[in-house]
Amino acid sequence: MRMNIKTTFPAMADRISGLGRQGPFVAAVSLTRTAKDVQAAIKDEMRTAFDRPTAYALNGTFLKAATKTSLEARVWVKDNPFGKGTPADRFLLPQILGGGRGHKGAERLLQANGLMPAGWFLVPGEGAQLDGNGNIRRSQITQILSQLKVQRGAGHESRATGSQRSNRTIARQGVTYFALPNGNRGLPPGVYLKRRFAHGSAIRPVFVFVSKVEYQARLKFHEVGEATVQARFPVHFDAEWAKAVASTRLR
Repeated sequence: MRMNIKTTFPAMADRISGLGRQGPFVAAVSLTRTAKDVQAAIKDEMRTAFDRPTAYALNGTFLKAATKTSLEARVWVKDNPFGKGTPADRFLLPQILGGGRGHKGAERLLQANGLMPAGWFLVPGEGAQLDGNGNIRRSQITQILSQLKVQRGAGHESRATGSQRSNRTIARQGVTYFALPNGNRGLPPGVYLKRRFAHGSAIRPVFVFVSKVEYQARLKFHEVGEATVQARFPVHFDAEWAKAVASTRLR
């Protein structure tokens, strides 16, 4: 969301003009401090809307400060395509606006290797190992991609190379992962694990492939932001305006 003196707070324009050269400074500081309040309020809203959000998600917004020459402050979700990890806009925007989401790295890898229908998505199954935030453990994803021979770079120790050492490692772990791009014998398309026991084995879905995912808007980003702006900007503006007036009188 954006905060602009001219469009969001037009009633403040006369007061800003009355301060002369200090006016733009007062406005910029007030806007920026309000934006920080908005960012903090949205982080609190995430804790309410989501189940155990990760620190990465909580820090998924950025703040653009206002300046004396640009009296606009902005708070929005990060869209860093060249940073580490999944850009925040890919998983936060569907929660703000509703609708579908972009593809994750594991999905793109599986599709590129013909192990998953193009354009489809991964949904956790009963064989997925979840961390404290309710997400599939990265170590399990790495192990799956390694066994399926689609891992980039250095892989997990269970990389399925076909060598005797690789086979011994997988046998010791007792878990084999395999993909069914089109399903088979009553099993829907997905990634499965096969766990061996002393007397038999069991198959469980780790990921199920689905043609689309739809999210209901859960994060009240704009509502919380707007309420925070209306509550906090006047407080910051009055405080900065009083400082500027006092400074003028001293001079």
